[in-house]
Order: sequence, then C-alpha cells, then structure tokens
Amino acid sequence: MIIVSCKTKSFISEEVIYSVDDEAPVIDINGSGRSSANNALFTDEQILLDSVINFSEKYIGTPYKYGGTTPGGFDCSGFVQYLFSSFGIAIPRMPTDMAAISDKIDYKDIRPGDLVYFKGSNINSQEIGHVALVVERNGDSYKMIHATSKGVMINDIEQYDYWKTRYLFATRFKKETLLKK
Repeated sequence: MIIVSCKTKSFISEEVIYSVDDEAPVIDINGSGRSSANNALFTDEQILLDSVINFSEKYIGTPYKYGGTTPGGFDCSGFVQYLFSSFGIAIPRMPTDMAAISDKIDYKDIRPGDLVYFKGSNINSQEIGHVALVVERNGDSYKMIHATSKGVMINDIEQYDYWKTRYLFATRFKKETLLKK
C-alpha cells in the first residue's frame, strides 16, 4: 500500500505515475475501501481506466442485488456506476444513458475500459438489459467484469454462448467524461 499526503507530489506505483492534488489530505491508492483516488489527478485516460479495472477486481464475489449500488450488493449498472464514481467520474445510472453519453465502437476495436451491452433475458428484444466493463482483450475475444445473478465475476465472452448471443454493441466514454474533474 502506498499512502501519500500533503502538497503536490508525483510518485510511481507499479510503473504508473500518479500526481496528487495539493488539497488532498491523504491518498490511499492501493489500499482498501472506496478508492480515495478521487483526489488523484489522472492525465491519461488509459491510466485512469486501468485503475478503475484494478479497483473493480476487489469486488469479485460481491452478491447481486436488484437495484444495488453498493458493495453490499450490485446490479449490473449499479456496479459500473459505482466503479467510475469511486474515481470522481459521474456517469448515469441506467445503461441506455451510459450508452448515450459514449461513442459506439466496433467489436474489433474493443479495449479494456470500454463498456459492452447485452440483451436481457428476452433474446428477441433489442433493448439493453445488461452492461459490463471490459477488463482484458485477447485477440478476437475479451474478458468483462460484471454483476450477474451469481454476483460480480469476470467472464470471457467466448466461453459463454449466453453472452455471445445477447451481445448488442460496445461503447467508449469520451475523454472529456473521464478526465473532467
């Protein structure tokens, strides 16, 4: 764990450079609890997204809760919103609204930090029923972290016909959304 306090400082943690706001009393970048990275100044969107992804993994196994938005239980969009809000990024609660403030991207261009959207239980519907955060890209496939009925987990889309047949599209948050503080 690295703890930084006081005036503006830069430090290297796991080969990532962070700058800390001089107003921040204490920043616990690698510790537990809601990320105090809210006060960190991220200048590169991929560094920020990597931090969100790393933070997300601590919630693997958290139970599913319909309408849940806290570590006591998450639904899919509550989980995604919680992750980004933990880094001071305000995004909408509903997946359709998340998609509306993002840029659609081609499947082949999906990368870590993007959101992927799926049909719900009705495979014939074209409405968004589920959202997940991409955590890794492997050739033509990707892994995603999401709150499912079995709790928060990471899945490789290629290993699950359920998700492959329900895939709708992917989006990427605009840089202004991510780096706006």
